Amino acid sequence: MTSVQLSGYWRWIWLVIAGWMALTPSLLAQSAGTGALTGTVTDATGAIVPGVTVTLTSTDTNQTRSTTTGEDGSYRFALLPPGTYGVRFTIAGFKTSEVSSVTVRVTETLVVDRALEVGAPSEQVTVETQAEALQTATSTLGTTVGAGTVTQLPLSNRNYTQILALSAGTNTTANNATAFGKGTQNMAVNGNDPGQNNFQMDGVNVTNFANSGIPSPDALQEFKVQTSTYDASYGRNPGANVNVVTKSGTNQFHGTAFEYLRDSIFNANSFFYNRDNRASAITKQILNQNQFGGVLGGPVIKNKLFAFFSYQGTRQKNGIGAQGVTTALLPPIPDGDRRAPGFRAALGAANCPANHPGDTNFGTFGGPNVACDGSNINPVALNILNIKLNDGSYFFPSSGMMGYRQTTFSSPAIYNGDQEVANFDYVMNAKHTLSGRYFYTKDPQVIPLNGQLPGAPTKILFSNTYAVLKATSVLTNSVVNEARISYQRNLSTQNAPAPPNSDNSILGITPMTPGVTKPPAFTILAGGYGILGVFGPTFSVTNQYQVADQISWSHGKHTYRAGFELERNDWPILWSGVRGNLSVGTFNDLLVGGPANPQTGTPGNIQGCLFCSRSAPEGIIHGYSAPGASSYFQDDFKYSSRLTLNLGVRWEYNGALTDKYGNLTQTWVSRIQAVPIPPTGPTTSGPGVSQWVVPSNYTKFYPPPPDGILINSRNTPERKREPLSNFGPRLGFAYQVSSKLVVRGGAGIFYDRVGGDRIVYSVEQGNPYAATVDFNPQNQQTLANPFPSTPALGTFSSRWANFETGQTSNLNVPFLAEVLHNPLIRQYNLGVQYQFAASWVLEVGYVGSSGINLMDQYHNNNTARLASPEHPINGITTNTVANVPFRVPYLGYQAVGVRGTEFNAVSNYNSLQATVRKQFSRGFMVQGAYTWSKDLTNLANNQANSNSAGDMRQQYGPAQFSRPQRFVANYSYDLPFGTHTGVMERLLGGWNLSGVTVVQSGTPMTIADPSAGTIYGTAGSGFAGFGRAQMCPGMTYADIATPGGIERRLGGASGGPGYFNKSAFCAPPAIGNGTDYGNSGTGIILGPGQFNWDVAILKRIRILEN
Repeated sequence: MTSVQLSGYWRWIWLVIAGWMALTPSLLAQSAGTGALTGTVTDATGAIVPGVTVTLTSTDTNQTRSTTTGEDGSYRFALLPPGTYGVRFTIAGFKTSEVSSVTVRVTETLVVDRALEVGAPSEQVTVETQAEALQTATSTLGTTVGAGTVTQLPLSNRNYTQILALSAGTNTTANNATAFGKGTQNMAVNGNDPGQNNFQMDGVNVTNFANSGIPSPDALQEFKVQTSTYDASYGRNPGANVNVVTKSGTNQFHGTAFEYLRDSIFNANSFFYNRDNRASAITKQILNQNQFGGVLGGPVIKNKLFAFFSYQGTRQKNGIGAQGVTTALLPPIPDGDRRAPGFRAALGAANCPANHPGDTNFGTFGGPNVACDGSNINPVALNILNIKLNDGSYFFPSSGMMGYRQTTFSSPAIYNGDQEVANFDYVMNAKHTLSGRYFYTKDPQVIPLNGQLPGAPTKILFSNTYAVLKATSVLTNSVVNEARISYQRNLSTQNAPAPPNSDNSILGITPMTPGVTKPPAFTILAGGYGILGVFGPTFSVTNQYQVADQISWSHGKHTYRAGFELERNDWPILWSGVRGNLSVGTFNDLLVGGPANPQTGTPGNIQGCLFCSRSAPEGIIHGYSAPGASSYFQDDFKYSSRLTLNLGVRWEYNGALTDKYGNLTQTWVSRIQAVPIPPTGPTTSGPGVSQWVVPSNYTKFYPPPPDGILINSRNTPERKREPLSNFGPRLGFAYQVSSKLVVRGGAGIFYDRVGGDRIVYSVEQGNPYAATVDFNPQNQQTLANPFPSTPALGTFSSRWANFETGQTSNLNVPFLAEVLHNPLIRQYNLGVQYQFAASWVLEVGYVGSSGINLMDQYHNNNTARLASPEHPINGITTNTVANVPFRVPYLGYQAVGVRGTEFNAVSNYNSLQATVRKQFSRGFMVQGAYTWSKDLTNLANNQANSNSAGDMRQQYGPAQFSRPQRFVANYSYDLPFGTHTGVMERLLGGWNLSGVTVVQSGTPMTIADPSAGTIYGTAGSGFAGFGRAQMCPGMTYADIATPGGIERRLGGASGGPGYFNKSAFCAPPAIGNGTDYGNSGTGIILGPGQFNWDVAILKRIRILEN
């Protein structure tokens, strides 16, 4: 039945694509990976001249294209590879005119108008032309960065993403020169989340389901960052549209070899490191990096076959980045032999709170504390403290003093990256060109710390493969077709083994999954560090296949474009969380490791577990797959010599996730609602498991599901098919008021294709192929047996609630919305461009966006419900912490236990944007971009989880990634030391100053209080939900910030006041024996702003005159 449905479904999709192709004569102008050139030919009086033969010749490969001007005197060339061209205009009665060099840039339409002189065609007039300063053919906003800029600007990791945010409307953190590995920057654009950007390389989408590679600067020809209202040929995501073009071979051989060296002897320690480590400030932290390689391009057969090759290797040792650093609050552990008879008592005396009055470090998050004689210290904790590394030292270090001590561990993380680019272009004949692009990178890494104590390094491997084959055909002078096929493969493996001598049998721990020898990892929350590794090995590989075609037709005043793309994503993954990652509040919690007391409601010493799902010893295996399709039609209509209209529409289909192994079980809220009062005890069938839904191919590896469980009619998790109505109109205009002033504006609807990693989170650990640990306090977790109630594999967790005993099933289940929506963003802008001097342009405008159906992690059960005699809830009339499970909307689940990946968040963004740009001339270029914005949403880190998370209205506030004000400038200046010859030229010539300056506001912060909201069952922080802080009477948000300079405010550890005024906050109001939520909002104070300079001084030495 499912195959019939899918077949009909795909027929519908093909009909849509075929319909677009039939309705659209085709395409011209630019599209992904290409540019375009257009213009109007007149005589000396300004009268149009039809019938002019216009010949375009690539100065790199000598390829030519020809067309003739239409009745309106205009001409157009479409789907042009970015590069430098010569343009020749010929017609009887006029002199031949030739523009020797114009540059076509990716995604842009260059305008070259010519006025012909009367004379014989044999007479030739050759002119130099400067690139058009004003954009008169499109309303799209954005910035193009060429190869020269990429290689000149300071890039600490030689990663072009570090200079993506040069445009107005972009937003990213200041570049961190100590970043480990590639140092890739995430960028938010015009109110869109950083995960909503779309990356294309050589015309092919590389926003893969998992990740994508970063080519070296020497392999890049240019890239364009489009920020708002790009046309219908672009889609998938509503954020920035980043088009990257790699270099090609030409008729001349060109090559470079390079070595970029960073060494600790050239580095300076950071301000904070010197402040906090005065005794060792003279010692340099380790950061050594070598990046080496070269490029070579040229003709294999002149004018026929061209090739380009690039290689870059990176070798980095980084003891400054987070991966090589752990800052831990270490406890006092007595010196000497930890197996000695008196060690337990000495350990108790060193850590019992009675011996440290007033020091909260010696407290616990829950359960009993350490006895001063050490009598209640858990034997498992003693065994953990006795783990030794191969060098004989203890794995768990001591503070070396009577109390706690903040200690920083630094051990260089290792990154070894190798990447290759291989491109070719084959001119088959005057009308057909075949092009190929290949990219490969392999990045093995060793992470020794990253928040872990030394002794359990993580080993990671990333590799990316990308290949595309493209055929461009000039069918007529006005019709061009481009067809392509592409393949991408992204591999990721990770293994974080426990330290030696730490098997479960040695420590005395019963594992979550029988047969697993290594212990669970632990996170000491108050100490800020982890021990015993992270979790078991993972393996993930994504394979993406794409087929696409686009065709163009220039007809009169119209530039028609149309195309389609089909893709398939396959994602096999092995997820091994078989060890689990336990959370304990403090070191004392670890020492005691005792269970909760259900009678008193006192929690145990183990607070929870992350990645705690029992599976087969080899892990959970998935075979994910998801299809996609899109088509578009665009008409760039030159209504008059002054007005150009950009009109288009795009259709997108984002296919649902499937799993070839049938491991896509989930929960539907509608089926929970159908059983408002569940059974009073555990069941294996019937209403107690009726919330579960399995895909149609579920029975491939498992017995038939028990009665009560729904078998879906399709092999996907959702109830309804994914929408087929994702049509996005795009409207834009450019009106040239005068030769120096252009008014531009546009609006459009854009859809977001949510990343696969955000979808699979909801289903990857479902029953029965995994069994999530139940951390209900009544289950008596201890260090020796931290997983006492894990359901057996092959079963479905049942839902139940017993009002007499006061116990429930206490389920905590992530799931995917049973009806999928595609996030929708409306974009709009209106602005002007004014050329106030030669090569200088000022651009000012309003840019806005609004979003609906945004994806969020929504807590359906977390609603502030209070009972009273007038308004009882399930017969309950009072409010206590203990009766929370019986006051939630969905019985049998924790208050934070119905975590749905939903599509009900919204956003609103409004901004004033201004850019001043000077094109490169006389050795100087500069661009400055300023943004003043307000970005509001009810979403934070893709979640809606603060206070009463079920009410998303109370979470509406500034977006976490927003920066209300931002200025960024980039510049390049060939220093004018005069013209010299000989030795003086070698010394004084070829100097260049370039850089990037960023001045920006901090990001909004929400103040959390872990003690708030306990009467509603909210506790802790992060994805589990949290309560916001309570403002004291008379205090306002203006009272939160402390006075003084930023160095003093951030110096709380060195006697400063700290960043926040703690007296502005009070304890949350009491309700019954619990607490209410705090009354503060979201994003109520900005974090520290940033003022960052990256400057480079370059010296070019000419070795040979040629």
